[in-house]
Amino acid sequence: MATKVLVLGGGSGGLVAANKVKKLLGREVEVTLVDKNAYHEFMPAYPWVAFGMREPEQVRRPLANLEKRGIQYLQAMVEALDPANNKVRTSAGELAYDYLIVSLGAEPLPSPAQDSYAPWSLEGALKLREALKNFKGGRVVVGVSSPYYPCPPAPYEVAGQVEFALKVKGIRDRSTVEVFHLNPLPLAGMGPVISGKVMEILKSKGISFHGEFEPVAFEGGKVKAKDGRELPYDLLILTPPFAPNRVVRESPLAGPQGFPEVHKSTFRSTKFPNVFVIGDTVNPSLMLPPAGVVAHFQGEYVAGVIASDLKGAYIGEPFNPVAMCIMDFGDNALLPQCSFERLLAGTGMPSCGVMAVGKWVRVTKMLFEGFWFATLIE
Repeated sequence: MATKVLVLGGGSGGLVAANKVKKLLGREVEVTLVDKNAYHEFMPAYPWVAFGMREPEQVRRPLANLEKRGIQYLQAMVEALDPANNKVRTSAGELAYDYLIVSLGAEPLPSPAQDSYAPWSLEGALKLREALKNFKGGRVVVGVSSPYYPCPPAPYEVAGQVEFALKVKGIRDRSTVEVFHLNPLPLAGMGPVISGKVMEILKSKGISFHGEFEPVAFEGGKVKAKDGRELPYDLLILTPPFAPNRVVRESPLAGPQGFPEVHKSTFRSTKFPNVFVIGDTVNPSLMLPPAGVVAHFQGEYVAGVIASDLKGAYIGEPFNPVAMCIMDFGDNALLPQCSFERLLAGTGMPSCGVMAVGKWVRVTKMLFEGFWFATLIE
């Protein structure tokens, strides 16, 4: 009888894990992926939708395509986890498993600013596109509402892209673009080299950066900081706050802060050895960035760990504790890379550097979009 592998979540980590398990084990496993959405979406392209470079259909593919790869797909809400009995309750009924891979992501919370835009979903991207259509110039402010949000570079990318969009619209000369963040410098956790390069690009585009800016109120067209600073705006682009996934934090997997407790070397639950947790569902508690590339590497590695269990031994891909992200600023791009090996080992800070800078780097991101869909879901 085939071993049942259940994957919760059709984002980057879940999609990679499901494909890799099936590729490694074939008929030995019955792989089912559960997601509430009908589509897998290439999340890095959301801002491209906001700024007119892509349409929604171009940045997503039906999860039902997985059936062609021998992976069962079930569109349903995950309602509760019962790891003691190897079961998951969903809106479509109860599912049993031999192995469970949880990649449900983080849970977005309501924005503290009702008049803000958040182009980090298809819906949010389309709303910002509509707002830009009618924007005649003014003060644009981009910022974060909390320290925890997916894709740390996202606010800086969007600030650069909106600045370029204002140039294209011919209203840059009557507009300002400003960025605020809780950190003292852009991407401060990645070290001075990357922070310095991002600051250099922002300055070259005339974008002001306000560090150590902790927002406490959004009212009267102003963002107010804890220290008394204020930023007036005509257009506010804001990352919403996020929390550990509700289903997971209310399950037996959860640790004291709501994040599941896993072994750092295998991402296997410390309480239930046939359960693995990857991606934004767990990474903040491991001091790993909430980024798709990290979930991707985790998905590949966890598939290999399951293969090792079933084969007796399998030396596949080691977990690559590296995050790289092509930051698209509209008319420029940056490719930083960080290794989190020392951080995971508790021996030091991330080791980071800049791999490439220039307009041509944007093309690489566009090529990767096509490669991603072709290898995983088409």
